[in-house]
Amino acid sequence: MSIFSKTTKLAARSVRSPIFWMINLGAIVVCVLSGPFGTLEALPTGFRLIYWGLIVLTTSVMALWLHSLLEVTKQTKIAILLVVSLLFGLLVAGLVSLLSLWLLQPINRHPGHFELLSYSFPTAAMIFLVSTLVTRSMSLDEDATPPQRPALLDRLEKFPHAQQVLSLSAQDHYVEVSTDIGTELCLIRLNDAISEVTPVEGFQIHRSHWVAKLAVKKLNSKGATSQVLLKDGRSLNVSQSRLPDFKAFLKGS
Repeated sequence: MSIFSKTTKLAARSVRSPIFWMINLGAIVVCVLSGPFGTLEALPTGFRLIYWGLIVLTTSVMALWLHSLLEVTKQTKIAILLVVSLLFGLLVAGLVSLLSLWLLQPINRHPGHFELLSYSFPTAAMIFLVSTLVTRSMSLDEDATPPQRPALLDRLEKFPHAQQVLSLSAQDHYVEVSTDIGTELCLIRLNDAISEVTPVEGFQIHRSHWVAKLAVKKLNSKGATSQVLLKDGRSLNVSQSRLPDFKAFLKGS
């Protein structure tokens, strides 16, 4: 998938969010009632609604698309963020000028070209830059937060420093816990062990086996026999009754 397609898909997901529409409708109502840039005197209510509705929604969609582009391309350099913010300011200023030429007559009085540019360009650029920096800061905070450790790992005695659970296999009253650094038997039921691997994403492929998605290399099916090959070289049987759901689970990655 191209960068353009990924960016558009990410932006479209945000546009479908109820929060997006709540914020934009609120902004439109405020602008229509307050009438910035002399639009309260220059435009009747209906035209004022069209004017601010077009400006708010169009600039919001442009901002979302540029934010998504920065996220997809993983741009974090201040210089690049500043350039994109200035570009956004120019786009907004151009949009405001075009709509004003269309709806505001005469443009020289309500308001003038210079007033439009002097307000819309720096305001839009600054808002975009600040929102980008805030989003970037929140993303860095999330990345800095260590992932939740599965409670099951705290039961291990031989490998207490393991970080990942790869698979679980029932053996009588014990469960064989395979981790990134070794395998150990724990006195626990399989169902209880599965509940303690949260937040690791995985699937119970057999009444005796559970595997983490990150550990799966490929699924091998031959006739009535199916096995999952793990990245550490082990193979585990997959029940035929669970095979369709397991395939769907893997496709969902």
